[in-house]
Amino acid sequence: MSRNNRITLELTELSLESVTKVFNFLENVLKDYLLDLDMFEEKIQKYSLLEQYFICEYGSIYYSKQKINSLLKSRSFTGYEDFQIQSIKENADNFINGVEGMRESLKKLAKNHKRKYGDFVTFKLPDGFIEKPINFRLPLYFAAQTAEDFEKRFGTRSKTKSDFKQEVYSILEDFLQKEDIELLFNNSFAYSTNPYQIVLLYLTITNKTEFKKKMLRLYTSYSEYYQRGKSEYENYYKKYYSELAHQIKDKKIKKTVLDSRGLLVDTGEFIELTETRSKFYPKLDTVADKQKFINSKELFHLPEITKEHFGKILYNSFVHIREGYVEKAIENPGLTLEQHLKKASTELRN
Repeated sequence: MSRNNRITLELTELSLESVTKVFNFLENVLKDYLLDLDMFEEKIQKYSLLEQYFICEYGSIYYSKQKINSLLKSRSFTGYEDFQIQSIKENADNFINGVEGMRESLKKLAKNHKRKYGDFVTFKLPDGFIEKPINFRLPLYFAAQTAEDFEKRFGTRSKTKSDFKQEVYSILEDFLQKEDIELLFNNSFAYSTNPYQIVLLYLTITNKTEFKKKMLRLYTSYSEYYQRGKSEYENYYKKYYSELAHQIKDKKIKKTVLDSRGLLVDTGEFIELTETRSKFYPKLDTVADKQKFINSKELFHLPEITKEHFGKILYNSFVHIREGYVEKAIENPGLTLEQHLKKASTELRN
């Protein structure tokens, strides 16, 4: 049994002024924000922890799918324009899912604080704290970066993304629900056809030791995948640049085409590097030209991916990672998110 199971959170722990603020805000959520979750998440930050919890607690009741559908059917939105009613319809599902996730996270934070300190008089969230996702995904493809003065832009796509995804499912299938694994994958990994925005997920765990083991396996699997792809990508362009230098010198450029995988294929033919075409290619006439050409190759070096990068996707996905940061930041106001993730990432070890 969790130490927090016996801790209760009562509305009467708020002052009458705070209770009024909670329900006034809930009224505005519908009237002014039309259940827009982004606006809700921005505006709720100015409230205290306990106020935020009860906003989400009662928001999930007053604006449940059943209540909203009932209001829409009863035509209770007197004074609303048609476009506003349409916005409420479109926002309702996303709103309730987001609020329910926030409620569970805030409940745990509030109970932890009450268990440790007894009340909320001394509670203060870190200055400027706004819980929002880190704009980062781990790459599953190795797209070529733009290089000036080149006639074409092209890229390579990973041939093993599906294999890696299957491995993710294999690692986590006895730890998370199938739909949660899908959410985690799409939220955490960048691939060319990923249509989803990065958001805060509210995935929860029951065993931290098992969590660390699973995440270490996932990190190890991804690292092997990434390093292999990174090596292939960089070697490809190292060879390409070497050959290109000779082709420019000989004024004959290999004719290549893209295949169905997005990879360049040599046709065996050459295109004469005329004066008109030469403006699309690097000049190699002077020492400065050659140095510029060498420097441009650095564009195709991919960065190293570390456990700290991996920690960012865990922060976006798992409630307890974010809760850990808030609790540590309350104890140590100078603690940055980067510092917290760096320390947390070192815990992923055998």
